Amino acid sequence: MKNKNAQHPQDAQEKAEAVVEAAVKKEEEKEEKKSRKILNTVINVILIIAIVVAVIATYVSFVSTSGNGVPNIFGLRLLSIQTDSMYPTIDPGDLVLATGVKDPSKLQKKTADYPGDIITYWTIINGERVLNTHRIVEIYDGGGYLIFQTKGDNNTLEDPLTVHESEVVGQYKARIPGVGKVFDYLQTSTGFLIVVVIPVFLFFLFHLVQFFRVLFEYQNVKNRIKYEQERGRTEDLIAAAQSNGAKAQEVDRAAIEAELREKLRAELLASMAAEKEAAEKKDAPAEETASAETTDK
Repeated sequence: MKNKNAQHPQDAQEKAEAVVEAAVKKEEEKEEKKSRKILNTVINVILIIAIVVAVIATYVSFVSTSGNGVPNIFGLRLLSIQTDSMYPTIDPGDLVLATGVKDPSKLQKKTADYPGDIITYWTIINGERVLNTHRIVEIYDGGGYLIFQTKGDNNTLEDPLTVHESEVVGQYKARIPGVGKVFDYLQTSTGFLIVVVIPVFLFFLFHLVQFFRVLFEYQNVKNRIKYEQERGRTEDLIAAAQSNGAKAQEVDRAAIEAELREKLRAELLASMAAEKEAAEKKDAPAEETASAETTDK
């Protein structure tokens, strides 16, 4: 006997292909989501680093002026070198890190055994009061205060003006090559726009786009769930209608069958009654003949 529930081989193959295709699609969506997450993380890190650098640069360049008017952060004086007077120790464009000098008497001059401390101080160059960073080559006693003679490593002559201890801003500790140019550029309107304003704008724009994308995805999921719920209700209504229709058909079929049975029963009874009546009519003449014969005797 043939099994009605047996599937056609082609149908089974199509079902298997559909399952495989669904699995591949799910894996692709998973990989895409993972790649998108990595990309978002990289973009976030880059933008955050740019903003942190921009904030620090802005703070150093425009906000903090403590320490004799020198920008500083966490006690470090940050200075951009403009000339090559200290080459090769310090190059133009380097960012110098200097600490405050609490006790000028601890500063040391250049000797045969010691290279001499490098200090940053206020001085007059070309009639303008500016900051300068040179090495101490001599120290004089000014009677209650110290006087420093300085000289650039790349200069042949000592500086024409000596330095009073009160004009010393900081003592050189380290340098960051090339970073001084960034701080110089930040002090221009174009540099501030490119390095500070644009990264901050891109950061907030990126996260605004992310917010709306998540919002739209949430709305789509919500609409899909609502659609599935409505679809389920519709299917339930259709199933209920089909069930009610099937029940109504069964009731109608039962009524028709009952009616047919009643008709058949009535016809059968009528047929039996007719046969009985015909039999009775047939038997009646025979009885009359028998009765007559008895009388003649």
